[in-house]
Amino acid sequence: MTGKQRILAALDGRRTDRIPIHHIQFSGDAAAKILGREAFVGGAYLQWQQINALWNGPDAHAEFLERRERDALAIAEACEHDLLRLHYWGWPAREVPTRRIDDRTFGFGDEATGYTLEYRPDVELLVRGDLRPVRQKPDPMSLTEYWIDGRLDEERRATAVGESALPLLLEDYARCIAAHPDYVLKLGTLTVFVDMQEACEMAAVGLWPEKFAELLMLRARRIAADLPALADAGLPANFAGMDICTQTGPTLSPAVFRDVVLPALKHIVDACHACGMKYVYGSDGNFWSLADMMFDDIGVDGWFEVDKLAGMDLRGLRARYPGVTLIGNIPVRVLHTGSRDEVIRETMGCLAVAHELGGVIVGCSNMIMPGTPAENIHAMLDCIRGNR
Repeated sequence: MTGKQRILAALDGRRTDRIPIHHIQFSGDAAAKILGREAFVGGAYLQWQQINALWNGPDAHAEFLERRERDALAIAEACEHDLLRLHYWGWPAREVPTRRIDDRTFGFGDEATGYTLEYRPDVELLVRGDLRPVRQKPDPMSLTEYWIDGRLDEERRATAVGESALPLLLEDYARCIAAHPDYVLKLGTLTVFVDMQEACEMAAVGLWPEKFAELLMLRARRIAADLPALADAGLPANFAGMDICTQTGPTLSPAVFRDVVLPALKHIVDACHACGMKYVYGSDGNFWSLADMMFDDIGVDGWFEVDKLAGMDLRGLRARYPGVTLIGNIPVRVLHTGSRDEVIRETMGCLAVAHELGGVIVGCSNMIMPGTPAENIHAMLDCIRGNR
């Protein structure tokens, strides 16, 4: 079977010749340890490389984009992935730095009201410094009604004129799909959620849940309108999610999630199914209290970032939801701090469930962090290679 055939079989609940593989995310350090060279893959590391390319001009940025795709394919081949991710976390191309402060810091905007970004290579993080004068921030509660009304107006106008909600151009999706016919590509649209990092959103969903539900449904309709074109381009599954859970549970109560978010999410899932596409949602954390709604009530077909250390037991999930495909579950914390034997034990545990119950795409549940021992990474890859 090709990688594409394995992933499609897993999503359909059929057995595969070998266990399908996909690791969710890599730091730049981990990717370099796998390939034996620097690789443009990762999170903040990749963003930092793109910021440098933008600073160096259009030709450098075009070269960066080409290398980013080559390196994403190289890491997938080295790890024997069956599901191909070509788009790792990038930096918005419209955010071009205006000055270089030193080897690890760029400035954006003007020197009085802009911001800086410092890259810290030891932990692969970008640290933002705000240059605006320090002042008392307005109470987000006092702005919430203006925020929700403004967002509703924007979405109503966009829906009325049929504005696309795609974060990337459809032509780029079609190009990627055509260029890699032996893979299912991990591509997708936007989704609907309440951003747990935005005070106005968290306040709005509590104070005006009906308005927030209307906002999400408008967004869902715009997203759904793009799905037939994606299906026509050859995308068999829509991978779209957002972190909605912590280690202990969802950021919204299950009741609020059911009333506010679920109807709009169901609209997207139903639209995917109407186009012959699967819908695979992604969030780490503990999602047990949302699982019945997601899988039984609205028909989400799969989940990526199944996080064992947050209590998401692979065997228990497969037993309770036998029609759902699960991606992940090897804990990156064990890779980062555990012994080689512990890494092998965790990897074999995931492989055992996949062999016994099916419906599992084995891989790491989160990013393989910078500083993870190369011995542990290769122990995991060798263990999978020999036992899949």
